[in-house]
Amino acid sequence: MSKILITMAEDESASTPDSFALKYSVDEHDSLHFAKSLSDLGYGVYFANWRDLQIISSGTSSFSRMYFFNDSCYCPPVEISEFDLSFVYKMEGFYQNLSRFESMLKCFENNLVLNELRTIRHNLNKGYLWQLEEKGIRIIPSFQTDEIKDGLAAGERFVIKPFCGERGCDIFLANCLDDLTRINGQEHNFFAQQFRPEIWEGERSLVFLGDEFQHAVIKKPSRAADSNEFRCNESLGGSVDVYDPSSVEIDFAQSVLYAFVELGYPAHFSRVDILSCQGAPMLLEAELLNPSMYANYSGKGETFGRRVATYFDNFVRRKKVR
Repeated sequence: MSKILITMAEDESASTPDSFALKYSVDEHDSLHFAKSLSDLGYGVYFANWRDLQIISSGTSSFSRMYFFNDSCYCPPVEISEFDLSFVYKMEGFYQNLSRFESMLKCFENNLVLNELRTIRHNLNKGYLWQLEEKGIRIIPSFQTDEIKDGLAAGERFVIKPFCGERGCDIFLANCLDDLTRINGQEHNFFAQQFRPEIWEGERSLVFLGDEFQHAVIKKPSRAADSNEFRCNESLGGSVDVYDPSSVEIDFAQSVLYAFVELGYPAHFSRVDILSCQGAPMLLEAELLNPSMYANYSGKGETFGRRVATYFDNFVRRKKVR
């Protein structure tokens, strides 16, 4: 039986001897749908919590525990080298321990991995936005934090983000120069994006397998407690609804993925987040690592699960032929 390993963000307090509890509901059904479809194709599907990776030495490691999806039980850990495909999917809090994360990636250097390790490493740092801009991609205007002081003094607003971060953590709205004191001494770890009020109309998230569009949702911030709230993350109270993107938006998102390919970083599993600004799409971020796919929100969980399984199966078969 061919084997596929999927790293998951586990809610360890809720896991039981016969269940692997997933950390976020947005991921739960999507993950289970494509795991089920992979098992239907004859794959042995294994879940692993990246925190359980025991790094013995550089490039050498093993997981202390694994969950075998097919039999709904924990099992003796399988050696990483025995997997036909490793899907580096979800890792809770990995941005707070990037050195360990890099050690984990090194353990997969000789394995077939999605997305490719070079793509994962590149997508860790949102400095990729400027590289995409050089390729002609229209991005939300982005700056080093020392470049926005005049703008702040003139009344402009900017969203301050860590170069390496996830799920809205450490992101804040800067309305004046004093707001930058929050990152004193850490300026090199952050960048600024022009605040766009269009965020309140919704962030469009388009999901792709390879360069083929799958489905989309529109996310809006919850402004019930704070009228200035701009973060759309569902974990922060944001709403998620099905969205039917225009052909222009789909073409734009595909152009983002093609630009990554030109840079040498192809994506097989990705989400492109855009805003509609002055009648045209602009890129917020491209999630080629750790993306939530929102298939269940769109009502396409089972369909997407089958498509993921087929894509992965074809990917494995192509590599074996080579």
